[in-house]
Amino acid sequence: MKDSLDAADRQRFAGSYAHRKGALSHLAYGVSSTPRATQNPVAIAVERGEGAHVVDVDGNRFIDYALGYGPLILGHTPASVIAAIQNELSHGLRTASVHRGEAELAELIAACVPSAEQTSFVSTGTEAIQLALRVARAATGRVKIVKFRANYHGWADGIHVGNAIGQDGASALGQDPQAAQSVTLLDWGDAEQVEAVLDSSFAAVIVEPAAINGGCFEPPAGFLERLRTATQRCGALLIFDEVITGFRLALGGAQERYGVTPDLSVLGKALGAGLPISAVSGSRAAMEVLSSGRLMHRGTFNGNPLSVAAAIACLKVLQTERGEIYPRMDGFAARLCRFLNDQAARRNAPIRAREVGAALQIFSATAPVETLRDTAKVDKDKTLLFTGALLRQGVMTLPRGLCYLSSAHSEADIAATETAIAVAMETMAQSTAA
Repeated sequence: MKDSLDAADRQRFAGSYAHRKGALSHLAYGVSSTPRATQNPVAIAVERGEGAHVVDVDGNRFIDYALGYGPLILGHTPASVIAAIQNELSHGLRTASVHRGEAELAELIAACVPSAEQTSFVSTGTEAIQLALRVARAATGRVKIVKFRANYHGWADGIHVGNAIGQDGASALGQDPQAAQSVTLLDWGDAEQVEAVLDSSFAAVIVEPAAINGGCFEPPAGFLERLRTATQRCGALLIFDEVITGFRLALGGAQERYGVTPDLSVLGKALGAGLPISAVSGSRAAMEVLSSGRLMHRGTFNGNPLSVAAAIACLKVLQTERGEIYPRMDGFAARLCRFLNDQAARRNAPIRAREVGAALQIFSATAPVETLRDTAKVDKDKTLLFTGALLRQGVMTLPRGLCYLSSAHSEADIAATETAIAVAMETMAQSTAA
């Protein structure tokens, strides 16, 4: 464990520091997902969440923009979601049988998401990606997949390649280097590359319709439309990975925002409002291999009643209040983005920010970050220093600078965050000068 705590940090975050040291004894790496260990100055041990805030074991209170890595679109304690979970708990944890909630949730998703004529449930985004790829291969009788650089589609060996600019090979220690041989890597945003490569040997093109993981980039004009045309021309399926963008960029996700309907959509994160559930949705034609029972689809916890109940409650809130929730979240993200860039310009600070809908990315970079390729210029260490400076001011982001907005964030939260940003920039400038 890298120790970056000074004396003040050791006092302020004493409980988190002690927890981290103790957890290393029996919990591998002290965390259950490796990125959580990268938080600066220490992995914060959270005691509870309340609305748009979290409180750690030391009693420190933070405005939370990490939001569980994105699922908490209604905040930490949405009353209707908690009530739905409690009601479902009173019926028992689960059975080995079907339950009525599965069909109700699938119908709700169909009402929200343009591509979702039929839906099948799994537990995680990585699982959902694997199911979508299998559906595409089974439906077309083909194997090859187009994937874009710096798009992330889960950590399974067969697709975990090209996850950062300049990193085209396997992305993880222990990964089977042969597993992704059927994947062709292209540059996100470059439709001409796709049109030049795509032929009748490809089963699918999988894409993050907005590159949130890569740094919050809108798709270039015409990019998604040309993917749609190119895949239809050669009989391949178009898969939108909407694990992040689904229900976040709009009720109908990126496909509603940009007006392009894929064959298959992968949904997750915000779908469950904080409980683990993901889904593959698609047209009846694309989903036929599943709906006919010909394609194997298994999972002990697929469609588990607690997660389904939470998802139903979440989507009902988003449906009912969409006219208020989405403009409010988007407006707050845009406001914070402007404030970050304005403050950086005034102070000549190496901080840049971008936003797409209710997602915001903070970078440390001396040059503009306008495209995915520009992310190669980002100083990851200084980004981590800045997010650590924000944490000390009571603002929690993801360590790499990605922020999510929720319906629970208030005007007061945004104003307090602006104050924290100004102080963090000044602190960072002083430490750099020293």
